[in-house]
Amino acid sequence: MRPSIKYIALLISLIFWGQNIQSQSNDPKVIDEVIAVVGNTPVLRSELDMLISQIDPDIPVTDELRCSIFRRLLTDKMLIHQAGVDSLPISDAEVEDKMDNNLRFFERQMNSRANLERYLGMSIAEYKSQMRPKVKAQMLVEKMEYKIQSNVKITPKEVRDYYKKIPVDSLPFISAEVEVAQIAIKPVFSPESKEIAREQIELLRDRILKGESFAKLAGLYTKDPGSKGTGGLLPEFGRNDMVPEFERAAFKTKKDSISDIIETRYGYHIIKVVDKRGERLIVRHILVSPLIVENDLELVRNKIDTILGWLRKDSISFCKAVKDYSQDDETKANCGFFTDPNLGTQRIPYDYLDKDMAATVGQLKIGQYSEPILGYAPDGSTYYRILFLKSETKPHVASLEEDWQRIQAMALEAKKKTELDKWAVIKRKDMYISISSHYLNCGFIDEWLTVKR
Repeated sequence: MRPSIKYIALLISLIFWGQNIQSQSNDPKVIDEVIAVVGNTPVLRSELDMLISQIDPDIPVTDELRCSIFRRLLTDKMLIHQAGVDSLPISDAEVEDKMDNNLRFFERQMNSRANLERYLGMSIAEYKSQMRPKVKAQMLVEKMEYKIQSNVKITPKEVRDYYKKIPVDSLPFISAEVEVAQIAIKPVFSPESKEIAREQIELLRDRILKGESFAKLAGLYTKDPGSKGTGGLLPEFGRNDMVPEFERAAFKTKKDSISDIIETRYGYHIIKVVDKRGERLIVRHILVSPLIVENDLELVRNKIDTILGWLRKDSISFCKAVKDYSQDDETKANCGFFTDPNLGTQRIPYDYLDKDMAATVGQLKIGQYSEPILGYAPDGSTYYRILFLKSETKPHVASLEEDWQRIQAMALEAKKKTELDKWAVIKRKDMYISISSHYLNCGFIDEWLTVKR
């Protein structure tokens, strides 16, 4: 499966902001101007232009759409201003943590910091310097929105009423979706491979204790592809975020100290604690994984062939087979089924599947199991898996019968927006708002103004 859509969307937005800042700063023809003031916060033309430029190229940018985006931007500025009035707590450290976590995650997707910096066209330090105020502003908007909308709930009747009000020609089109599950099993490391890996990690730990750079050795020797390009640096984590053995050792290790050797299902690790922030840690680690040889793969292939035979003879239920044998933490708790990260449902868009998985699922009939497939996890480890296709939904216009959870989510978002609009109507009466008369001629402007034109 691909990384979380929500996460990737956020990170792509961050990258876009960085590129937008750079292009503006390098283009002498760009002239910015203040097009509104909300409270004590100016609204810049470049901010609105940036939001408009993010619209899908296939959607025509009409004056109505520009005004809608402008209204949302003004609302965001109101939220930021009110967050300051209410003294909502967001520290510089929280902002820094959010930027660091996002950037570390995206570095893992792009395999190295160097690749990310090439994509940005600037150093990480320069990017963070430009992004810092924007990230803090977005965090304030989100926190204030949560404060306003946290008690908003939706009833089944409200969902049905929302659906009935959608014009037939405006009902959302739902792409093909599937319910698909897996059993994934990884090879067991042989004693000989484990002994060699243990000797390697011991030598690396000795070199570090004698003064060599942990980050440099991690970059050269770690088998964790996600942190190799960052000198072994992992995203910040807390309790229950890591495998138990790794987590226990990390929390026991003092800041700037080197842990003892830890064995997990991934292999052998050593940890250096970079920072401790209450119940949150930032660490570097080096992973040395035992080598998987052909005999190890043959053993796991035989095991998963046996499980497949039981399934096809109905000797074991799929859910029990997942519980007893699957080693994929993402899907095991849900009887092996993948879930949509946005809605939490078992029905997932077909285009959410990775290329190899989509090719296999595309050949299955409903209720059918795939042959065992050799694959590679994001951490680089090898596994065999069986896929099971429970259902497939063809592309269709949304209906309450087939798409209740999706429509429920849409209705809830609409109700939250209404609550936010109500808040804005009340608050803007007491908040200083001035809007330029020559940039946009939007119908809502006069009712927003506290400084009349």
